[in-house]
Amino acid sequence: MFINKEFLIRNPQEKDAEQIGKLDFVLQMVYLYHGDLDKRNMFCAVNEDEEIVAVAHLMEHDTFHAVQQVEDRNFIRYLTFEITFGDNKEDERVKNALTEALIRRSREIKAQYPDKRIVMAQYVDTDNLKELSYFFAHGFTIFNTIVVFKFDLAREIPRYPLPEGVRVQPFALDNSEAKEKYNQAELASFDGVAWSMNHLGWMQGAQEMVNFCAFHGSELIANTSTWRISEERSVTENVFVVPEWQKQGIARSIICTALDYLKTQGKTIATLGTHGNNQKAIRLYQQIGYELYGFRLTIGYEIH
Repeated sequence: MFINKEFLIRNPQEKDAEQIGKLDFVLQMVYLYHGDLDKRNMFCAVNEDEEIVAVAHLMEHDTFHAVQQVEDRNFIRYLTFEITFGDNKEDERVKNALTEALIRRSREIKAQYPDKRIVMAQYVDTDNLKELSYFFAHGFTIFNTIVVFKFDLAREIPRYPLPEGVRVQPFALDNSEAKEKYNQAELASFDGVAWSMNHLGWMQGAQEMVNFCAFHGSELIANTSTWRISEERSVTENVFVVPEWQKQGIARSIICTALDYLKTQGKTIATLGTHGNNQKAIRLYQQIGYELYGFRLTIGYEIH
């Protein structure tokens, strides 16, 4: 617990749920229901009137427990973090105290995994100069660039044939068997890096979430997921194809199936992001017709 004359930083208590919800409804749902949230990784800034003015929390990124990189000490395992203020009224003293609390907690976690390279990170748009300047001034640096692409749904959506015997359909991850099937395909596609089962289940509650999966028989071999960003915009994310089915046009076909669906739902734009060094993915998205939309930076603080 960090104590200041005007506020204190502490872990949340059961009584805090309602106040957390007043700051941010999704944050309240994370606090109450996300199976991956360790309450020790959440901090509340409380003023003299026992009002919560800001909340910060850490979450283990899908890289954190990557299963095929255990011998690679240079592989970065991220702890992602967010700091949320009520009514967007930031207080830099509070932000400083919360950032320090997150770093201290990250060091405690690092002590449990001394052989892992751990970075506390947040995603920041390149035009958010105020936020970038703040973190640079506090010892953070750039670890990755994410390229964001958009597809204008007013344009014609291309068509790509599927290999014989492959079908694409919406697939609800509403039971443990379905989630396990999805998880195993994602792990195979991304060298052992995948959403945790808790996070996978959590994301199924996202607004307008639909998973478009490709199957060969009963085997799940590919996926593209969509969920709402705004009235006009949704994403086409979580694009993967298991290795033995790659380079057969499945990714193109399944993405376009998702684009067709979004167009029927009245969306005008679809977006997705990929790592800036992933030339294969960038080339694929541009071939389909996605155009550059912007950049996000992974701003991180390496924990020692």
